[in-house]
Parts: sequence; C-alpha cells; structure tokens
Amino acid sequence: MGKMQKALKKAQQRSSAATATVAATSEASAHATPHNAAERPTAATISNSFRSDLDPHLVALVDPEGVHAQQYRMLVRNLDRLAEETPITSIVVTSAHGKDGRSLSAANLACTLAENTERKVVLVDADLRAPTLHNLFALDNQRGLSEYLAGGTMLEMVLQKCRLPNMWVLPSGRIPSSAGELLSDKRMDDLLTRLGRDYDIVVIDAPMVATGDPAILSPRVDGFLMVVRMGQTPAKAVKQAVSDLEKAEARVLGTLLVGDC
Repeated sequence: MGKMQKALKKAQQRSSAATATVAATSEASAHATPHNAAERPTAATISNSFRSDLDPHLVALVDPEGVHAQQYRMLVRNLDRLAEETPITSIVVTSAHGKDGRSLSAANLACTLAENTERKVVLVDADLRAPTLHNLFALDNQRGLSEYLAGGTMLEMVLQKCRLPNMWVLPSGRIPSSAGELLSDKRMDDLLTRLGRDYDIVVIDAPMVATGDPAILSPRVDGFLMVVRMGQTPAKAVKQAVSDLEKAEARVLGTLLVGDC
C-alpha cells in the first residue's frame, strides 16, 4: 500500500510514469521493445473497416504501433515477469474512483495480452451496474454475463469473438436488479473455473472498489490492477480502495497510471 501511495503522489507532482509493481500511462514516453511483428496486428494488417466501429481510444487495436499501445506492452512485460514468480491467469481491473478509464484500460490490456498468439484471452465485463465494454468493441449486449449467472443461458451463447483471432469478450448483458448477488453466486465460481480451463488469461473489468463487487471476486482471481488517473483520482480514494482490497485478502499487483489520450 505504501508503494502505491508514493506512486500516486509522484504522479500528481509531475506528468510522467510512476510505478508500484506494474505501471504504464498513456502520457508517458518510455521506450518499449515491441513483440515480434508477426505476433500482433499492425497498421498494415488492420483495415479501415476493421477499425471504423471501434472506440478510437482502443489503441491496442486502432493504433498498435503508437506510443500509447507501447505502454500497454510495457505493462504486459511487467505482468509476465511477476507471473514467473507466482502464476497470474486471472486479473481484475478496478479503480478507486469513477471515470478513471478502468474499462478502457482493461480492454487495452486484454488486447495487448492477445498479441501473443500462443495465448487465448477472454475479457469479461463484470461491471453489471454501468457496463461499457460492448460499446468499445461494438458488440451486441442483449445477453451476457448477467443472463448466464441468472441461469438458463449457455456460455457459448454469450461469449463473442473479438477482432483478434485468439481473444473473446463476455459482455455484461442486461443490467440486473442485484449485481452483488449474481457475482457472489456459485455460478460465478463455476464460470471462472471453466474460463481458467479454456483460456490462458482471464481479464475482468470490475466496478470501482467502493461498490463491493471487486471484493466478492477476490478469492477467485490471481490479482488486482488498480487504475489511477493522474491529476484526477483523489489520493484518499486510492488509500481507501487499497485498504478495502487488503481486508478482502486481495493480491494487488500494482497501479496503472493513465492520462488523457
């Protein structure tokens, strides 16, 4: 917790990347060594029609050679190094404050992980209160996680293929009356077990910590990534969020510092 607070303080004092365990920012200009070009989509291989209906801030897909996409590769390399010590196959991306860029960060992280074509990646929208991933990827959200957890819907009916050959997205589905109850149901345990068996990495976009939903997921995942927007996320909110995750015995992998693209 101390490292994360120091990282936030430094980020507020200067406009550059700060690091806890893992860190990246869309405003940083650190030099990153790209993966083998054959392992990721490039500007030459992604047509305009491919990108036209995607959110322009989904940099891992719409501008894979840009500096912002390079920062996500830096983050993935740091996560891979952490995984050498303790396996990381499921990551919850959360935040301490609203409008911190959490969902966009989760989406870019998942796409960057999928650049390694040997990895099968699934991105899950577990924000059943205010979902956004379906908008980023231009996907149908008539049914998704909430319908699966409510029962009567097969997983194959709600998983949707991403533009990358080895990536899938599980959208949120319709907003339920009680998100917390669905996420704490045994079907969520069964879902994560199955996804862990069928995919190499599961990235979960969860609401901000204050909702209590991320804590529900704590015993079921390998770690949490806290998104902090430089100059906007209150330090007090970060401190409280980290404290809440620690009470839930969550493994906080680090902070992801982001700025405006």
